[in-house]
Amino acid sequence: MIKELADSTATSEEMALTIERAKATGGLVQQYVSLAKVELDAARLYAEHGVIPESIEAPKDGRPQLRAVGGR
Repeated sequence: MIKELADSTATSEEMALTIERAKATGGLVQQYVSLAKVELDAARLYAEHGVIPESIEAPKDGRPQLRAVGGR
């Protein structure tokens, strides 16, 4: 894709399509990195406390309630 972005012989339509593909790819990469960070945070939480949040429930008193896997 970088090679296509540097192509000086590309038409404006080809370049616009390449730019849109690059933007879409960048968005996917950002989502992937964010997911990896969440997984690392969960691993750290488990390492520190022996608990991994199963889900975050709707706030009841203004604060989210966490449920732990295995009832911990």
